[in-house]
Amino acid sequence: MTETPLNEHQSWSGEWWLPHDHENKVPGVLSFSPKRGLLLRLIGGWPYSVTRPGENGSTIITDELQSWPVVLGLGDGKFISLLSVTVATARTFHIGRMLDGPDKLDLRASVALVGVHMDDPHEAAFTGASAHIEEMTVWSRRSGVDVTDFFGPERDLSGTIELRHLDPSRVVMGPLSARLDHHAWYPYTDQTRAQNLTHVREHQGISFEHKDPQTFEYWLDLLGGMADLMSLSTLRACGIISMRVFMPPTPEAWNADDPRRDQPHEITVYRVRVVKPKPGEKSLSLRSYVLTLDDVPFEELLPRWLEVGDTFSAARSMILGLRYIRSGYVETRVVTAVAAAEAMHRALEPAPPIPPDEFKQLRRTLLETVSPERKAWLRERITEHANAPTLKERLLDLVERLGEAGRLLVHDPEVWAKAAKDARNHLAHIGSASSDLNHMHAVVEVTAGVVVLNLLHELGVPQERLLKAVNEHPDLSHASKLARRVLCDDDSIVIQLAAVGVSVGADEEPRNASNEAGAEPDRID
Repeated sequence: MTETPLNEHQSWSGEWWLPHDHENKVPGVLSFSPKRGLLLRLIGGWPYSVTRPGENGSTIITDELQSWPVVLGLGDGKFISLLSVTVATARTFHIGRMLDGPDKLDLRASVALVGVHMDDPHEAAFTGASAHIEEMTVWSRRSGVDVTDFFGPERDLSGTIELRHLDPSRVVMGPLSARLDHHAWYPYTDQTRAQNLTHVREHQGISFEHKDPQTFEYWLDLLGGMADLMSLSTLRACGIISMRVFMPPTPEAWNADDPRRDQPHEITVYRVRVVKPKPGEKSLSLRSYVLTLDDVPFEELLPRWLEVGDTFSAARSMILGLRYIRSGYVETRVVTAVAAAEAMHRALEPAPPIPPDEFKQLRRTLLETVSPERKAWLRERITEHANAPTLKERLLDLVERLGEAGRLLVHDPEVWAKAAKDARNHLAHIGSASSDLNHMHAVVEVTAGVVVLNLLHELGVPQERLLKAVNEHPDLSHASKLARRVLCDDDSIVIQLAAVGVSVGADEEPRNASNEAGAEPDRID
C-alpha cells in the first residue's frame, strides 16, 4: 500500500466538469497544500454568480456566488471527485460574457477523493476505511523490529536487526469490524559519498469494514474518532497522516484469473483537518501517554471507545478542543473546561435530587401559592430541568467517581469545585472575570484533568493506571500541582522538599497564565 501523507504537497493536471454537464470540460490544475487545502485553478470555467430573472426577459446577476456539492475531474489519469466546492476568485475580461462563464476560475474544495467519480456525495458507497494516525505505533505497544547488540572480545560493537510481520489485532462489533494492522517495509539502503545508511520502517494503522456500504461522512467520523482517541491517550493533538476509503470489488471488470477481481477499490482522501500532521517529528516518550494497549486490550478498548465517544461526544469535543487549540483567552478556556465537565456529568444521567412525582407535586403547590401575574414567571423557572444537580454537585460527583486518583488531582474537592463554579458563573452570568489569571489558568487545567480522567475511567482504565497518570504525566502532574499550590494555597510539599535539601526547579513554580492569544506555560515533555 503506497503511503500518501497529508503533510506533502500534491497536484493533478487535467480536465474538470460538473456532474450534470459532462460535455463542458474545462482544463485546470488541482493542488493540495497541507496548510491551505485544495485549490482548483481553471482556465475558463462555468457561470459562478447566482442569477434571477428580471423584467422584460432580463437576467439579474446578484452578488451571491454559486457553490457545488461535487466537481468531477480526470487529473493525471486518475478519477477525482471534489466535495463541497466554493468560489475562491474569478476573472472575466469581457463583461458581455459574464453569463457564459469566466476566463479564469479558482475553486476551493473541502475534500478530494482520488480514485472515484461520484455524483452524489451522500451516497452510501463505501464499505471500509483506513488511516495512519500520529502516535498510534507507540500506543499499540507492538513492534516487529528486534535489535540486538554484541560486544566482541576487543569491545568491537556489532549487532542484528530483525524485522518480522505481525498479525493484525481484530475486533468484531456487529456489522462493523476493525483491525490494528502492522505495516512494514523491507530494509533499504541510502548510499552517499560519506556512508551507507540502512533503514527499517514500520507503523501501525487502523482499518474498518462494514457489511453494508456507508456514506463517506460515516467513515470520516469514524477515522476522526480514532484521531481523538490518540489525542486523549497522549493529551496532545494528534493528526491523521493518511486516510483511505474503499468501495466493493467489481469482479465483472476483470479477467477470471486477474487477482484484482476480488480486491476492493482504494480511494485516497485529501482533506485538511484542524490538526496538521507532522509525521517527521519525534514521538512522545512513553510517560507522556495516559493510555496504551498495555492498559486495556484492543479487543476491549475499541468497542468501549466507540460507545464512550458517542455518549460523551460533547464533553469529548470540548476537552480535546482545548488540546487541539492550546492558545487563546483564558476566559474562553475556563468556560469550555467547566462546560465539558458539566456535559460529562449530564451524559451520565444521574438521578434527580427530588423524585419526579414529588417534584411535580412541589411545583404544583408553589404555582398555587403565587399571584396570577407571577405564575408565568415561576413556571418558566421551575421546569423539570430545574430538578437536576447543581454545578458544584456535578463537579464533586465527577471527582468522587475517580476515587483516590481524583482526590490526588484536585487536592481538595470542595475548594476546586467552588473555584470552578465561581469562575464559570462570574463569566457566564455576571459578565466579569477574576483578575487573577493564574487562578483561572489553574481552574482550566485541573477541570480539564478531571474530565480526562473520567473519560479514561469510562474506558475501563484501572485505578492504579489513573494514579500513575496523575503522578507521572507532564500535564496531569502539573495540574495536580496547580490545584495544590494555586487553588488550595498549599506549599507543604515544597517545605518538605526543602527540609531534605531537594531544590525545586522552575517547573514547581506556579505558571503565569495570560489571556493574550498564543500565551502558553512551559512544560517538561
